[in-house]
Amino acid sequence: MRIASALLKARVPQNENAVPFQEILPLRLKNQVSGKTDKGSDVACLQEMAVMFSCLKANEFDERLCPKEVSSFKKCYKVYIDKKASKKETSSKGILVPGKDLNYKQLNKVLKQFPNQTQDK
Repeated sequence: MRIASALLKARVPQNENAVPFQEILPLRLKNQVSGKTDKGSDVACLQEMAVMFSCLKANEFDERLCPKEVSSFKKCYKVYIDKKASKKETSSKGILVPGKDLNYKQLNKVLKQFPNQTQDK
């Protein structure tokens, strides 16, 4: 009986006028961002490294028996380093690439172009 009575009671939506909105902090972006979160963990070529280590373990860590896996890992790591260097170069020059992840310096540059208008009360 308790289940049936609980199913029959429908929850009524809360009245928006009964709970007014209180602005604690201003609802606008700041004109700059900090660079604290740009230093994340960067893992590259994890799959290739796992395959290489499993081959090395199976062959008692003799690199001569796993040339394909070692070369695959080295190639992947070289591509990763090249991409990282080109990304660093474009960010140091201040070049903004649309549709790509921007670092904090590039975001600050965009936010300077479109600053928030402050309203004094």
